[in-house]
Amino acid sequence: MIFKVSSMLKNYIRIACRNLWRKKTISFINVTGLAVGMASCFLIFLYVHFECSYDGFHSKADRIYRVVGDVKSTAETLHWYSTPGPLAKALKAECPEVLATAG
Repeated sequence: MIFKVSSMLKNYIRIACRNLWRKKTISFINVTGLAVGMASCFLIFLYVHFECSYDGFHSKADRIYRVVGDVKSTAETLHWYSTPGPLAKALKAECPEVLATAG
């Protein structure tokens, strides 16, 4: 059984190499497309991983929150990820749940 599998794989590799050698242009296009697709998937994975773990190095990462400001107009809603500096002091003074702020 092992002999049949190894000879079968050897035959498949031989046929694949023969086809790659005969049809160079199509093979180049296919290999290039595969490389670009794999690189794109890898970069998307790295970006998503980075975005999901931006505060994971803190020991109390589950207690960290980010304040987001929304500006609504008639056409759309804009999300602002930066807030004014005095907001940190106001949040700490008015909300007892806030233990510490950065800002």
